Amino acid sequence: MERSHRADIDALRAIAVVIVILFHLKITGFEAGFAGVDIFFVISGYLITGQILRDVRAGRFVLSEFYLRRARRILPALVTTIALTFAVGWLFLSPEALRQLAKEATHGLLSIANIQYWREASAYFAPTAEQLPLLHLWSLSLEVQFYLLAPLLLMWAAAGRHVFRLIAAIGLVSLAAAALWLPHDPEAVFFLTPFRVFEFVLGALAIPLEARLARLPRARATVAACGDVILIGSLLVIGRYPSYAGIAALLPCIAAATIIAANAPTSLLMARPVRAVGIVSYSLYLIHWPVIFFARFLFGDAAQTGAGLASQLVLMAALATLMFAVVEQPLRRLPWPRVAQVASFATVLLVGAGLTHVTFRANGVISRLPEEQRALFQLQGFGLNKCGQVFGRMCAFGDLAGTRGVELLGDSYVQQYVAALDDSLKLRGMIGHVSTMSGCPTLAGLTAEGPRAQVCAELRDSELPRIQKSQAEFVVIGQAWQHYLDLGEGPQARARNAEVAQHLAETIRLLDRPGRHFLVIGGQVRPVNCAFDPLRMLPGPRWHAPATPCDAVPKSEAVAANATIDAVLSEAIRPMARVTLLRPSEVYCDQDCPVVQDGVWLFQDAGHFTVAGAQRMGERAAPIFAAFLADD
Repeated sequence: MERSHRADIDALRAIAVVIVILFHLKITGFEAGFAGVDIFFVISGYLITGQILRDVRAGRFVLSEFYLRRARRILPALVTTIALTFAVGWLFLSPEALRQLAKEATHGLLSIANIQYWREASAYFAPTAEQLPLLHLWSLSLEVQFYLLAPLLLMWAAAGRHVFRLIAAIGLVSLAAAALWLPHDPEAVFFLTPFRVFEFVLGALAIPLEARLARLPRARATVAACGDVILIGSLLVIGRYPSYAGIAALLPCIAAATIIAANAPTSLLMARPVRAVGIVSYSLYLIHWPVIFFARFLFGDAAQTGAGLASQLVLMAALATLMFAVVEQPLRRLPWPRVAQVASFATVLLVGAGLTHVTFRANGVISRLPEEQRALFQLQGFGLNKCGQVFGRMCAFGDLAGTRGVELLGDSYVQQYVAALDDSLKLRGMIGHVSTMSGCPTLAGLTAEGPRAQVCAELRDSELPRIQKSQAEFVVIGQAWQHYLDLGEGPQARARNAEVAQHLAETIRLLDRPGRHFLVIGGQVRPVNCAFDPLRMLPGPRWHAPATPCDAVPKSEAVAANATIDAVLSEAIRPMARVTLLRPSEVYCDQDCPVVQDGVWLFQDAGHFTVAGAQRMGERAAPIFAAFLADD
């Protein structure tokens, strides 16, 4: 049997889940709440390792029975949480948000959510935590992956004499890998199992320590008290280092392992309400984040008031208690034959994953929206959404049967001009093409930094030859120039800007040929003081509190913010014929640069137009586009 109801372990679970919840509710003083998940990993390492080793040494360990027992423990409440979250999302979320939820649900059911979040963390348009209704399932996926691998390793290791030395060595390798890899890919260190193994190992190493302390009964209470002090003290300190989550949680993990090994519950851990919370901690953990997500989505700022926070806590407690009593406990002791249980779990997972994947492929089922909301939803999408056809990573727009062409070269700052140029190209019987990959510099010789460097270099090295060979007579170049230029002053800034200007000039010369025209898009209007809430900006099937509108940006402010960018670009293209500079801050704006107009958002964030914003830009830049696309 799994020894899961020791008082101190239930209390540790309670502490872990409560600090996670208060951290996610953004309660001041609980900035270290991220460590609650790490404490859960330590507990699992202790319980699962102990259970497997006892059964292996007693000759009664059956791998299939272990996996089935884990499935009964985990899947009923997990599937229920995902189903309820998906049902509420279907009723309220916009197609874009439901599409994201469907993807999360599929990966959550398949226990690979942590891999999904790692893969998407460095994406240019990666959603924030507040936009991910099932974000918390990353930790459960990671734990399931531990359950899959741990018995295989322990069955092999138990045959030797030094099981815990081997376990300790694996933990040291994991910790060292996490520390070494953190500067290169912090998202991988946060989300992926190999970099979290040391936390499970700390729990496993509590087993031999517990055996030693059992021979020292007088020392156990002292050790437990020391563990309490270290746990509370470390939680007061590590909140300053949330970006080092995992590594930063090493002290709370050591403290949790110490408390478990002492097996001498102190008064801090023995209070009946604390233990009660620990007993329902799994259901409480599963339900807490969807409650927070939908409270913020439906009610906006009201969710963060005192009454809003209290209501969320009450709802979490009620739902967790209900799920524990109705789902988690009864289904944990299923009387069905083993084959029936396996078939049932497999069917539920496959059908559930199939339904959520179909919803994802259907782009969130826009037909759920009332007719008047559908047009608004289309206007609120990113300017690239006006693609008439997508093949691979290429978007075609304008007149898809056009014989003359326009090529767009750049990152998302040029992609948004698909909606701005679409009508102009259709009017002239012209077709446009642009890559759909975002966040990459595509100028000759200009390289990206960080984890996307390689993929961006591959994009640049494929896009430049493609456009060079293209029969298109017109090329539009746009980038998030503020990421590549130095907007400061002094010789270092001038040198950097001269270097980028040279890359632009080299790109135009590389792509130039007789009769080809170029349009370079200057600095974009950037409403950086607007608190964008993409989730609530989009319409859903039913009411939710709308995002708070943002004030327009004064034109003088936008022009000043882009003065360096536009000056550098103007100087770079000055000696070149057939090259025009479009200055968005001067064209898009009247006296002010609107962010929201007649209830429609013109920006989706601080730099990217919605379709509505791009179309406004297209209308105001129509004379410039007409001159650029002229037949001469």
